[in-house]
Amino acid sequence: MSQEKTITNVPADIAKEMVAAYAKESSKNPSYTKAVWFPAEKIIEIAKTLQDGKHDGLRIYFGQYTANTLDGLASEHVGRNTVLLTPTFAAGQIKSSGGTTGEHEDDTEDIGNKGSLCPKECDGTEL
Repeated sequence: MSQEKTITNVPADIAKEMVAAYAKESSKNPSYTKAVWFPAEKIIEIAKTLQDGKHDGLRIYFGQYTANTLDGLASEHVGRNTVLLTPTFAAGQIKSSGGTTGEHEDDTEDIGNKGSLCPKECDGTEL
């Protein structure tokens, strides 16, 4: 990736500044999560979903683990921030629940999660 600053590309020094600003503000809160790591297999799975002709993008929601959302995770995740990766339907596509979609409507039947949270698993972080 080029280091030139564009709307879609953020140079490393600017990214570090942005992460540090978020960390400074968020670390005051026990829900602070610096990063969420996803394995390549999960990213490839999402990419395949987005290439099916029905989907037009990916919406990333910020969320927080609750006691009800821990399926397979350690209890220390409760209260920690995470992200939810939600493919979006292209306008006019037929949903499995019937009807057609509006522009960039969430595919709530294919929401991804279960990345590794930092702090806890932070090896390799540079930002």
